[in-house]
Amino acid sequence: MKPQRLFPQIFVVAIGLLLLGGLGAYWPTLVGAKSPEAPLAPAATVGDGITYQGYLTDENGVPLNGTITMRFVIFNDAVAGSTLWDSGDMNVTVNDGLFDTYLSIDTDIFNGEELWVSQIVDGETLTPRQEIAPVPMAHTLRPGAVVKGTANALPNNYMLEVHMNNDAFAFNRGAITGQSTTGNAIYGLADNGRAIYGQTRDGYAVYGFDGGSNANQGYAGYFYSTNGVGVYGYSNGNRAHPNIYAPGVYGQSNQGVGVYGRGDTSNSFTFYNQGGYFVGGKGLYALGTDSAGEAGYGAQIYGSNYRGMYVQSFSGHYDAYFGGTGGIFVNGAVVNSVANSTSLAVNLGETTIAAGDLVAMVGVAPSPNGDMMMLAVAKADVTNQSAVIGVAVEAYSTEAIIHDDGSQTIGFSSTSGAITPNSYLTIITEGLAPTVNVTSLALVTNGEIGDKVSLAPAVNGEMTLSLSENAGIIVGRMAGPIDEESGTVPMFIDID
Repeated sequence: MKPQRLFPQIFVVAIGLLLLGGLGAYWPTLVGAKSPEAPLAPAATVGDGITYQGYLTDENGVPLNGTITMRFVIFNDAVAGSTLWDSGDMNVTVNDGLFDTYLSIDTDIFNGEELWVSQIVDGETLTPRQEIAPVPMAHTLRPGAVVKGTANALPNNYMLEVHMNNDAFAFNRGAITGQSTTGNAIYGLADNGRAIYGQTRDGYAVYGFDGGSNANQGYAGYFYSTNGVGVYGYSNGNRAHPNIYAPGVYGQSNQGVGVYGRGDTSNSFTFYNQGGYFVGGKGLYALGTDSAGEAGYGAQIYGSNYRGMYVQSFSGHYDAYFGGTGGIFVNGAVVNSVANSTSLAVNLGETTIAAGDLVAMVGVAPSPNGDMMMLAVAKADVTNQSAVIGVAVEAYSTEAIIHDDGSQTIGFSSTSGAITPNSYLTIITEGLAPTVNVTSLALVTNGEIGDKVSLAPAVNGEMTLSLSENAGIIVGRMAGPIDEESGTVPMFIDID
C-alpha cells in the first residue's frame, strides 16, 4: 500500500505566529486546528508545539486507516543543510484518511530564517521538502515570545521594525508602547551594544515623561550603571539658534533644578565622588538670568561640612580670575594656606629681576587690556630702596583669551626664567616668602628666627641687609636660617 499525494497539508503553530504549509508526500487536505495534547488552563499561555493535520490515501485514492509510522525532520535548506529538529518515529492514528498529531518543536529554531520540513512515512522519505511559511496575521504574541536571529543577515539589520505614520503629536501615540504596573514596561539588554537605541531627525531620539499624580515621586528618565557611566551625552551640532549651546546634556526645570548631580559622599577624600565633573575648553560655564529672588547668581556654591569652593589650576594659570567691575566680595575671614599676598606687576626697570629679588615701586602702567592700571616695579638697589614693596616670585607671560561673544582679552600664565625688562611678574607684598636673595652674610652667625631684617645704608654703593631695627626700612622677619649655598633666606615680609 503506497500513499498517494493529494492535497497540500498545513502545520498550525500553536503560539499563533507561523503557518507551515505543504509539508509532505501525502498532501492531506486542510482540517481544523487541534488543541495540544494537554488542555491549557484558562489563565495559561499557549505552548511551544504545533498541530499537524492531514488526509491520507493510497495510490488508488482510497482513504487509509490504522496506525502509521511517521517522522518529521526540519532542515535549514530545501535540499541539503543541517538538521535543526527531528521528531523521531511517531505512531499516528489514521481514520478514513484523516489524522492529526502534536509536534513538540523546539521554538529556538524559529529565528526568522528559512526552514524546510522533510516527511518520512513508513520509512519512505518523501520529496520535495516543504517550506515553513508564515501565517498572514497574528493578533498578539504569547508572554515570553522571542524574536531572534542574526542582524547582519537581515535587509535592515533590525530584528523588529515597526512603522507608524502619524503627523499629530500626542503622549499616547507611539510605534512601540509598553505598560507595566510594577516592573519594566520596556526592557533592553545588550552585552556589548546598545540596550535601547533611538534616532531622530528633528524630534526626540528618546523621550521620557512622568505623568504621575503624586509630586516628587516619579522620574521621566532614570539611568543606573553598576560599573560604567549612568548618563553619557554627546553633541556634534554647531552652536546656532535655537541650539546656541549644542549641549551634550541639557536639563530644564520649571520649579526646581535643571540638572542635579550627586556623588557618593561615603569617602569625601576620593577623587571620583564629585556631584558633577566637567571637562572642556571651559570646565564649567554658569550664567544667572534671574533678576529677582536670588539676584541671578552665575553660581551659588555651598559646602555643608567643608570648603564652599576649591579651585586649582594645573597649568600655571590663575587658580581663579575675576574680571568684573566688582572684583571679589568676601563676607568672612580670608584664609591663605601659603601665608602671603601676591600681586601682578610689570618690570619697568632696566635690569633683569630674578626670583627672590627685592623689588621697588617705580610707578604704575596700563594693563595689557587697557582697562585698568597695574603696579610697575624694578629690582631694588641703592637708588630706589626707600620704595621697596616686596619680593619677586616668578615670571608671567600673556596670552589671548577668546570669549563666547567673540571678544578678546589678555590673560596671564606663569612661565620659567628670568624677568626681563617690560615683562610681567608676581610679587609677594606681605606674608611668607620662601626665598629672599640676601647680599650680607652677617645674618648667618647673628640672625635667629623672628629677628627683624632692615635695609641698611649703602656700603660702597651696594644695598645691604641688617638685623638692626634702626638701620632703615624694615623688610620683615627671618623665618628660617640662611641657605649658604644659594644665598637665600625664608622671610616673612612685613614692610614698614
